[in-house]
Amino acid sequence: MKLKGKLDIEILRKNWLSEVEAHSEEMNSIFFVGKSVNPRDIGVTKSFNALPLLLPYCAKSPTCKFRYTEGCERCGRCDIGEAYQLAEEYGMEPVTIQNYEMLERVLQSLKEQGCSAFIGTCCQTFIAKHRHDFERIGLQGVLIDIDNSTCYHLGKNREAHQGTFQSQTRLKLDLLRRVLDKVIVDQLPLP
Repeated sequence: MKLKGKLDIEILRKNWLSEVEAHSEEMNSIFFVGKSVNPRDIGVTKSFNALPLLLPYCAKSPTCKFRYTEGCERCGRCDIGEAYQLAEEYGMEPVTIQNYEMLERVLQSLKEQGCSAFIGTCCQTFIAKHRHDFERIGLQGVLIDIDNSTCYHLGKNREAHQGTFQSQTRLKLDLLRRVLDKVIVDQLPLP
């Protein structure tokens, strides 16, 4: 599976509010990471069959057999099934991020493969805490905030760091779809 076209984060970065028709309450739910780069075709050939859509394990049901591993039965008990559907529609590969160390490995692998950007979801506190880490890795990215109480709000930072947080968060799927609509640009055949 290949990405449908180009990943052009600059389209979104330049005027994100009007591009995704964000409502006022969504203004603080889109985060940009890293420096601007020239958009180019993304070809992922080593670790991933397609550009990954990074998803937090905490959005899976705490009773799901896939909570701490890859996969989804699309049972409807959480938002991950719909996120998997979005990934499929946009030629992406969903990847469940279990902890910060895994996120860093995934992003480093993407960079080594020549990718220039990534898309994912996580909470504002995680982004604030790890912004310098994202920038150190050197990829530009778009991250969409999640809904409801997170491990940080509940004082469960240690559990989250270890990948054992037991509550369930919700994804902003509508906003994620609108962002993907703007940054996944279909390639037109050359004349």
